[in-house]
Amino acid sequence: MKRMISITMIAALLLTFAGCGGPLPALTITGDCEEFNLTRNMPLAEAIELAGPRAAGFDILLIGSDGLVARVSGDEISGCALVYSRENAWELRSELHPPSANVKNLALVAIVGPQDTRALLRLLKEEGTSTKNNRSVTVYTTLVITKTAADALRFLERGERVLVIEPDGLGWEMLQRADAPFLQSLRAERALACYPPISPVGLASMLTGVTPDIHGIRDRENREMACEDIFAKAVKLGKTSAYIESRNALIKTSIAPVLSLNDEEVYENARKNLASDLLFVHFHEIDDTAQQYGPYARQTLQKIREIDGYVQALAQDFDGRVIITADHGLHEAPDGGGYHGDFKSEDMIVPYIIK
Repeated sequence: MKRMISITMIAALLLTFAGCGGPLPALTITGDCEEFNLTRNMPLAEAIELAGPRAAGFDILLIGSDGLVARVSGDEISGCALVYSRENAWELRSELHPPSANVKNLALVAIVGPQDTRALLRLLKEEGTSTKNNRSVTVYTTLVITKTAADALRFLERGERVLVIEPDGLGWEMLQRADAPFLQSLRAERALACYPPISPVGLASMLTGVTPDIHGIRDRENREMACEDIFAKAVKLGKTSAYIESRNALIKTSIAPVLSLNDEEVYENARKNLASDLLFVHFHEIDDTAQQYGPYARQTLQKIREIDGYVQALAQDFDGRVIITADHGLHEAPDGGGYHGDFKSEDMIVPYIIK
């Protein structure tokens, strides 16, 4: 009887959304599994089976675009479906779980095993647990790097000038191990990078204030964002902006970036634009060094110390608010270098600082 109820419930949920028609925007299922991109309405159990969890006893994190996260047990997913609608985008629908399981505007579904990915739970602020039909849901909130745009615009609207500094690849754990006296003297919070944790995705998320499912940058190939960036919004406020980049612009922005040969020149170009109301500065060489030598290698830690000096000088000479955060971190690769792009705590947890 229970099986019949579950099958009927799922069928009703999927039929409700059958009118969407055609392939839907992809919802990524990742974590302790083989990555799977969902493009049609589907029972949650079937989607998880297709992703192939590597560990027994896993949990599922339903991560919303706004940083709201619901955690449910992988043993309690019968009667649930992942469905898409224009109003709520991707969401989980379940009549058997408490209402808090029904997270709307899903940015990511993560399978959390007992190993590395469980470390991500340390990042989350637990808000409470509710139970229905002997099924529990724990709700969390977390800071996401998309907050960068909202904070910058809030300060601009209050008449303050804003300097945003992005040390590319500076993960939370890398900062803890480095000798970076200025950054370590500031109050840093742990923030969640956007998935996949690669530079174009992280940069677009910071500049637009929304997640990849909305701004449209999901890989290194696409450079066109599907929504306004903070530079365009600053113009509407009557503010001046400057965007300091390295050799190449990773994505197309509403203002032309000032290109630089290396991080020393990024710093010099940033100094020339300190009078801007909104100044965005993107240092690249922590990521470059970490990929070559590894995230905790002597060369990488020395590069973090060097960038720390540039950040300190800019922050001290800028008359306004300073926001410092990174697009992603890195983990050690088998060949001794560094890699990023996986749903790993080292890749996904970065510092977030407001000075």
